[in-house]
Amino acid sequence: MNDAIAVGFESVPCDYCGSAAAHRVFQGPDRLLGLPGVFTVVRCAQCGLLRQDPRPTAESIGLYYPSSYEPYSAAIDDERSRLTRASRRYGMTKRRRAIERLVRSGQLLDVGSATGNFLHEMKRSGNWEVEGVEPNLEAATHAEERLGLTVHRGDLCAVSLPTARYDVVTMWNVIEHLHAPMVNLREVARLLKDNGVFVFSIPNLRSWEARRFGPYWMGWELPRHLYYPSQEAMAAMLDEVGLEMLHWDCLLGAYPSFLLTLRFRLQALAPDAWWVRAILALCGSAPMQVAAIPVFGLLTRVRKASLITGFARRRNR
Repeated sequence: MNDAIAVGFESVPCDYCGSAAAHRVFQGPDRLLGLPGVFTVVRCAQCGLLRQDPRPTAESIGLYYPSSYEPYSAAIDDERSRLTRASRRYGMTKRRRAIERLVRSGQLLDVGSATGNFLHEMKRSGNWEVEGVEPNLEAATHAEERLGLTVHRGDLCAVSLPTARYDVVTMWNVIEHLHAPMVNLREVARLLKDNGVFVFSIPNLRSWEARRFGPYWMGWELPRHLYYPSQEAMAAMLDEVGLEMLHWDCLLGAYPSFLLTLRFRLQALAPDAWWVRAILALCGSAPMQVAAIPVFGLLTRVRKASLITGFARRRNR
């Protein structure tokens, strides 16, 4: 992609309350991938929900998801580093164990399943029959051919899955990417059995990094993130579609998120400085990561890490 590429933009009202009135919060670039553009985060004047406006259209947003995008990473077993394999598998195991505290086995659908690493972890446990939904054709093909998974190609609302089929539906870091989150949440509610569980993760607006680093926080991820619901807003959105919040927890890596935020802040100060590279290399080293475990473990326990996971249950119809 280059600066001359044609990206379509649109300005839309709040997906939750329908109000078009909003106040600008800040503007920023694509700090993760460095793709062109300056993007704006606004706050809904009626309900307070944060969103990107204007935003890339559904037809254009794919330009900001190249094959190098991190969620499209290859199978865990294909990692060369033993430490990386162990770290990635541990993350998937934490997700599985958190789900199995509520539901021990059954039918599971992962929405935004990418290259299938989470689904593979659930399948190999022997407790789950799994399916995925993934709009990126390359990622879906990898999940099917490399891991032997069933993946429905396309958006959740377009793949026509059966009503009340699933015991669990998951969305790992997906809701913030959706152009129409309420429509997708209604579809989740339709797909879940009565008392089925919805598990999802979103950027944590209460995290210490969001408050300390402001526009440099990794959770904004402009322009791929389109909505930024707070925990209160998320509970209200779920209640409207027939899902009841159960609890929140931080499951995913607090320290890698911090490293990303730190990279954004330092590179904004001095993009090509040697000392920026030195600090990032030091902070990313194994000894530093081990030394940081107590601090970032505490942040996880008090739910102040940059990513937070919600657990909700489908009310009886």
